[in-house]
Amino acid sequence: MKAYVESLLELLYPEKNTCFFCETHDEAIVDRYICKDCEKTMKKIIPPICMKCSKPIDMNAPGNLCSDCRKNEHSFEMSRSVFAYEGTVKKGIYYFKYYNKPYFYRFFGRCLVEFMKETGYCGFELVVPVPLHRSKLRKRGYNQSELLAGYISKDMLIPYGDVLKRIKKTPKQSQMTKEDRRKNLKNAFDVKRGMTELLTGKTVLLVDDVFTTGSTADECSNTLLKNGASKVYVLTIAR
Repeated sequence: MKAYVESLLELLYPEKNTCFFCETHDEAIVDRYICKDCEKTMKKIIPPICMKCSKPIDMNAPGNLCSDCRKNEHSFEMSRSVFAYEGTVKKGIYYFKYYNKPYFYRFFGRCLVEFMKETGYCGFELVVPVPLHRSKLRKRGYNQSELLAGYISKDMLIPYGDVLKRIKKTPKQSQMTKEDRRKNLKNAFDVKRGMTELLTGKTVLLVDDVFTTGSTADECSNTLLKNGASKVYVLTIAR
């Protein structure tokens, strides 16, 4: 199955030296997958940021936490995101998920790996993707978080764990309030049969595309911790 998916991605992959985002051809692009003009428009998240969820904060924020993380506890130890969810990044993630462009995982996966190496966001024993409900997976044909987690696993030599499953089909959350998101995702995930032993005592890196309110990350982290994980950290493309 894995070989089939990789072959399919090769068929969909655009011509070499073509920018994924604007489709400009430039011999200088090579394996960066993006032209210099598009790359300049991608806003990276830089300090000062919330030490818990990486939201940009004022330098004098109490405890180096954003207002949300001061009010609410999270199941995960820490979440880090590379980019602000706007402009070129937002457009790219939307295409990645909804426009049948699974090969975008190459660009975004590289960005995540570079971030991990540059910031020392390492020391994980298992990489786990946030799962899609089977009905959504059938419709889309691939799970973008799974592709990203696989890229990280291969490049960083961290074992990959396909341990989570989504057992509750939830409505789209983009227009929901934070509280509604939490209620929507309550008990939405579980660990696959026979995977508890793989999780036990492990420091897990949970991978997703976007961190919005943290509801998905919290629910997945809580499920992993209940089933034996020692600690859960989160990594997303953007927030």
